[in-house]
Amino acid sequence: MRSRRPAAFALAAALVGGGLVGGIAPAQAADPSAALLYGFQDLAVGPLAPGTRIQDAAGAHPGTVRGSGANIVEGPRGDSDRALSLPGGASSSQAAFVEIAPGLTDTATGDVTISAWIRWSGGQECSWAYSLGSSSDRYLFATPRCGGNLIGAVKSGSEQRATGQGPASSTRWSHVAVALQSGQRVTTYVDGEAVASTATTATGAATAGTSVFSGLLGKSLYPGDPFFAGALDDVRVDRAVLDTEQIRAIAAPTADAIARRDAAAIDLGDTSAVASDLALPRTGAGGSAITWTSSAPTVVSADGQVTRPAPGSADATVTLTPTAAFAGATATGSPVQVTVRADFAADLSARLSASLIVPPVVASGTSLPSVAGVDLRWSGDAVAEGALMNTGSGDRTSQVSASASWGAVTFSKTFTVTVLDAATAQSLVAYTRTPTNDHDANQDTVARSIHFAVGSSADTAQPLQNNYGVVFARGEHVGVDNVEQRGIDSPSPFFFADGRLGFIATRVEMSGTPDSRAASGALVFRAEDDRGSQFDELGTIDLGTTDGVVAPRAVWDSAQKRYLVSWNDSSGAARYTTVTDLARTEQVADPFNAEDDGTRSRVVSTGNRGDVVAGSPIGVADPSWGSFAGRVANAEPGGILPVSGTIATALTERYNRVVNTAVSVAPVTIDAGAGADLDRTRANLTYNDGSTATLPVDWNADELAAARAATQGTVTVTGTVRQKDYTVPFAANRADPTIYRYERDGKTQYLFIATDDTNNNNIASAHLPIRVSDTFDGLSDAAGGAQREVDLLNRWTRRDTTADGRTIAGCYWAPEIHEIGGKLSILFSPCFNSGDSQANDGADWRTVQAYIMQMREGGDPANPADWSKPAPVLEADGTALGREGYSNISLDMTYFEANGQAYYTWSQRYTSPGFGDPLTWIAKVDPANPTRIIGEAKPVISPSLSWELRLAEGSFAMERDGKIYLIYSSDGVSPRYVVGGVWADLDSDLTDIDSWHKYNTPLMKSVPMPAGVWDYLTYPQGPGHGAVTTDGDGNELYVYHTWGDGVAGNGRDTRIGRVHWAAGDRPVLDMSTGEQVLPSLRTVTMTVTITPTGTTTPTPEPTNPPSPSPSPSSSASTPGGTATTAVTATADKTRVAQGESLTVTATGLRPGEQVSAILHSTPLTVTGIPAADASGRVVFRVTVPADFAPGAHTLDVTRADGSVLARLGIEVVAAGSLAKTGTDVAFAAGLLGAGALLAGLTVRALRRRRLS
Repeated sequence: MRSRRPAAFALAAALVGGGLVGGIAPAQAADPSAALLYGFQDLAVGPLAPGTRIQDAAGAHPGTVRGSGANIVEGPRGDSDRALSLPGGASSSQAAFVEIAPGLTDTATGDVTISAWIRWSGGQECSWAYSLGSSSDRYLFATPRCGGNLIGAVKSGSEQRATGQGPASSTRWSHVAVALQSGQRVTTYVDGEAVASTATTATGAATAGTSVFSGLLGKSLYPGDPFFAGALDDVRVDRAVLDTEQIRAIAAPTADAIARRDAAAIDLGDTSAVASDLALPRTGAGGSAITWTSSAPTVVSADGQVTRPAPGSADATVTLTPTAAFAGATATGSPVQVTVRADFAADLSARLSASLIVPPVVASGTSLPSVAGVDLRWSGDAVAEGALMNTGSGDRTSQVSASASWGAVTFSKTFTVTVLDAATAQSLVAYTRTPTNDHDANQDTVARSIHFAVGSSADTAQPLQNNYGVVFARGEHVGVDNVEQRGIDSPSPFFFADGRLGFIATRVEMSGTPDSRAASGALVFRAEDDRGSQFDELGTIDLGTTDGVVAPRAVWDSAQKRYLVSWNDSSGAARYTTVTDLARTEQVADPFNAEDDGTRSRVVSTGNRGDVVAGSPIGVADPSWGSFAGRVANAEPGGILPVSGTIATALTERYNRVVNTAVSVAPVTIDAGAGADLDRTRANLTYNDGSTATLPVDWNADELAAARAATQGTVTVTGTVRQKDYTVPFAANRADPTIYRYERDGKTQYLFIATDDTNNNNIASAHLPIRVSDTFDGLSDAAGGAQREVDLLNRWTRRDTTADGRTIAGCYWAPEIHEIGGKLSILFSPCFNSGDSQANDGADWRTVQAYIMQMREGGDPANPADWSKPAPVLEADGTALGREGYSNISLDMTYFEANGQAYYTWSQRYTSPGFGDPLTWIAKVDPANPTRIIGEAKPVISPSLSWELRLAEGSFAMERDGKIYLIYSSDGVSPRYVVGGVWADLDSDLTDIDSWHKYNTPLMKSVPMPAGVWDYLTYPQGPGHGAVTTDGDGNELYVYHTWGDGVAGNGRDTRIGRVHWAAGDRPVLDMSTGEQVLPSLRTVTMTVTITPTGTTTPTPEPTNPPSPSPSPSSSASTPGGTATTAVTATADKTRVAQGESLTVTATGLRPGEQVSAILHSTPLTVTGIPAADASGRVVFRVTVPADFAPGAHTLDVTRADGSVLARLGIEVVAAGSLAKTGTDVAFAAGLLGAGALLAGLTVRALRRRRLS
């Protein structure tokens, strides 16, 4: 966890950039409504001395130049126009700025608008172009870029931002206005358009200045921000809230000059013999949008596409006319005459061979391409009236041919096409979203990802994953532990040659501006499997252009066995090329990347990509978007792909919520009088993705009694599936929570420990509180858990000191409880006073470090005296954890065991020189010496995806079916916090980051709030930093925190989530009660068949062979079951070699009963034990790890109710020291020959933490 910090500004689409233009329009005269106007017209070009007076053309509030480096330069209208240039500089510099004379506004001021023409020099973060106000607590201002965006904002205690679409242009003039409707709304305008508007309670009083100044030009009211570098003109303040038309009116003289200049500057070059598409400019140097009209659109379209007259025809003459539009002003440029050459048959045939394309998968009814002036003939089984049709059942694959001729010149091309079943086909819609804010769970790091929607068409397609991203881009590693996030724009789905789903897109900065590192290419993703359950980023492909890549598309050309990749360049001109294999990748150097040995993947370009061709491929028409963009909130359309019903179902199952679909209880057969344990029969649950689970049932007591009393026959018992509803919040103002189920001496206790996050002031936390209860529910606030808290540490009352002689000054961050080396242990991270190691206050988060404290044998978890002094966890050589050569912090440490090896993982970053991103690190540890790691610590989770936002912390381990899972948290301590996951095979090298596989999309995320609603209780946001535990019924639970503003104070709060394992063993951490069990299915029935005493119950299990002798054995009385049957457990040997196995047989159990087993002294849990068969018998094998310590050990076999069934003495000897005996061979042969139920099991080496 980390201390609270302001949420990053939301990013949006970039402002269009261009070059400086000039004009000769006169400077704007003062409007009567203007309260202030600086035109700079009375000042000569050249430097301005400190103290120079700036005339106010509207009134009596002149400006005064302070600092050095100011100049008067040519303004945006050119020639005689004048503007103020400021040099910029660090906050500590003496750079020039301007003070506005005092008295412009006051505490009675209502609506206010401030505006100016700005030409920003770029490269700065959070410099202020202009402001009104008095301090960092009260202001109205604009910044060209802060957090990647142009921002207009007001603050009166709290700040409300109207965030623009990306940063201001650094290559041209922009008109920027911030309008405050007093007490209602603040709106930012850029070039005459409202780009953002936010509700506010701030009034015009926020703009009131000091006795020295009303506001500032070029200087922030925050002392640490840099000075503005750039030029300003027509700085204006109105005591009114101006609307769009009024703002355009005051900008009009300059806007008109820019539009006229841009229109006049257009030059298409030689257009006397055009034979290919024209690159028509779309943007002027001054920022104008350029549009075109054509006298003959069928020959030259308004976007420059050229259709040559047919072979043998005359050339065509077309007139193109440009219009430039900027900030509400328009200007028409000179018409351009274009002569289009008639086509040649051989050229046309070659172009059709290269560019004519039919996708490998189409929807029934798809019209085949036509070419103007060409008699293109289509043939094939699926061709009907110029379209591809499938009137049968099931998808249909056919050969489809196109042909044409021009005298002796002929053309033909044959495609292999699957025409989808019209009854089951669906449309996959790929899109991004316009970023909004955390409230909508649609910040830039999420919005700029590939979103999915599925339906019969785009008009009916429903967003998957609650309109949240599915595929995210990896960032650029720009330094040691430093990654810059990247986003995705204009994603287009396609099929690879082998039928696998893929996407091609433009990679962008998080502001939405083109990514300069990928300006010549497109980004390619490929599904890992046929179901699209995960997508791999193959990397970018260099498309051989230097003019930018916008909205790329890819389609497999089954006739030519290659892909056609098309796009528009930055001017809007269409381009395409061929790629032999879009899945052919290579690893290129990426030295700061912790993964893939310092490399990253990219799609091969050299020898794999053809030449760039002007124009577009000739293909089927794009499906209609219909109402999608208006119907789906903030949607930015990308591409639509017809997909089979199978793929659509797979995607829907994977990316929509997992929901219960069926509940059943298997019939039970018991002997008369043997139904004592019928109440433990569980319900079997099935889900829409094919996954399953079980839950206990609260059975009708009278009907259970009837079944138990019956001597024969059948009894039906009804019940209700048991689901726990935990109070929300479970624990208020408690973050980074852990609940540990602690078992000793036959007693179970539940321990709760967390960071005290009261008022989100966790750095100043005074204590390390723990709650102890005999029940899980007893830990909650509602059950008095808060009153039972005991301070194990308290820096005020006990002046806590550590084993290394320091005094704790605060934090007590992210405590976790584990059993390490047989001792109950707490891992946590205190921080200290950086100037005085003995001070118990003045905590500095940059001193935070991972520590461990352990409870004495037989101690009481709630007794502070039973715990050791906290000791730091250090490198093997005794130095602090962290990168050599840097100052480091370590926190969020957790512990697990796998295959007999113990590990720590923790979050680590350096704080000097510079700041590194927090990565999750891993190292081996000896449980007997837990204050030192073993060997080299290595990064194991690097936050490279955009939703991670440069943070990977708070990891926690789970094990399931041969895999280790690390659940971790990302983004920031804010409503944006999010939960991710990685997994690795149990037998892999867990210290190698490349052994771990990351889920591309978060496992748990914020719930968006409705417009106008701010309710973090009902709509939980910022989930994260949790731990997995089990309740009294053995159900897995995820204990985590959420953002808590206004819930129970302003600290983060603990919640309890239900863990479900979805298809593919993907953990679902936030399943609701209604998703876990449909309310309509909660009532269940169990059919109980009672067999009269003495009657043999048929069973597939043969008679048990005798166990070999000698054999350790133990027995226990049987609760329930046949009264005369003793419960026993025996092992086939007392000695076993490292790496070999012993077999345990338990009898007298209840049918279906599940036992567990742990091999001590290093506690190792046996996994995969089957449930008891109908006769109450189970046989399982225990494989001893090859590195398990030789000597005397104990194998504990435990019943489902927690009672110890048997404690068997086992001696482990060194590998190879035991010869296989005849008894061993005979025993194994007897079991196999008898068909006994034998599980080939291994010892689970993850420390039993009630994980799974």
